[in-house]
Amino acid sequence: MRAAIYARYSTDMQSDASIEDQHRLCLRLIEDNGWRESETYSDRGLSGASHLRPA
Repeated sequence: MRAAIYARYSTDMQSDASIEDQHRLCLRLIEDNGWRESETYSDRGLSGASHLRPA
């Protein structure tokens, strides 16, 4: 099975390392289940409520 990772944080009060931490934890889950990582997506400090957020 393939798995995509989507890591994000939405405020400037969160650490930029949050993305890397989430990615690391997701990779561990993927490996523990014998899956393969297919793609990684991330948003850094872009609120989902913002109309200025890119597509």
